[in-house]
Amino acid sequence: MKAEELKKLLPPRPDDMHKGNRGRLLIAGGSLRYPGAPALSALGALRSGAGVVTLLSLQSVCALCASRLPEVIYCFDDDAFRWKELALSQKNIDALVIGPGLDRSVAAEIFTSRMWREWPVKILVDGDGLNALASSKDNLKSRTDAVLTPHEGEAGRLLGVSAEDIRADRPGAVRELSERWGCVVLKGHNTLIASGGKFAEIPYGGPELSVPGSGDVLSGCIGAFLAGGLDAFDAAVLGASVHGIAGGLLAREGVDGVLASDIANTLRKVIHGLRAGK
Repeated sequence: MKAEELKKLLPPRPDDMHKGNRGRLLIAGGSLRYPGAPALSALGALRSGAGVVTLLSLQSVCALCASRLPEVIYCFDDDAFRWKELALSQKNIDALVIGPGLDRSVAAEIFTSRMWREWPVKILVDGDGLNALASSKDNLKSRTDAVLTPHEGEAGRLLGVSAEDIRADRPGAVRELSERWGCVVLKGHNTLIASGGKFAEIPYGGPELSVPGSGDVLSGCIGAFLAGGLDAFDAAVLGASVHGIAGGLLAREGVDGVLASDIANTLRKVIHGLRAGK
């Protein structure tokens, strides 16, 4: 998709808007093993223009993230079996990102499947949230307002095949996943997106994006656009494109040593450039 087409997808920014008009995003994730992942998603969301970002996680994760991101609202409970009630109690949330840093556990599987069934508005599932869906897939219906962001290994688990099978036919795999779940972003070189018969290939980005936490930033970026009013397919296309362009800008100084936080902090420059017609 060309720059002028991406510009048309960007949410409007009238002079009299306030933070609530920018979209309210809830991110549920994090664990003792992966405490930084939801912080990267939150940073990606804020740098993509989200107005209000709330993180639901363990108390220790929230404390760590708060030391890095004071702009985020924090909601915590050390019993993940109670997260569903906490999530549903949040007011005026426009979209949910679930999975960054969640880690694998029975509680994570139960929470993810419950939120898939009961969350009333847009939802994005990433990371171990995808593994939870794979474990519960026979009991869950597809959602037209959902985005899944698997890499090839996660896609394989969702389809019950190997990552090599996914790699052998990426277009066929993303279409099959989309028919089963909703909008799917199959990450990798030339990221592919499918949703309800729509299909897109993202030509931006390269090896500089293959760093820890890059996918968490992408989830936050797409989540921000979901919360900002875009439908699943447009949010996925815009988010993956902006994320890829940010990587391309960073790659001008070399593909080694790029951090996920560098990608997140470059999103603002990319979005500003699109709005300015550059």
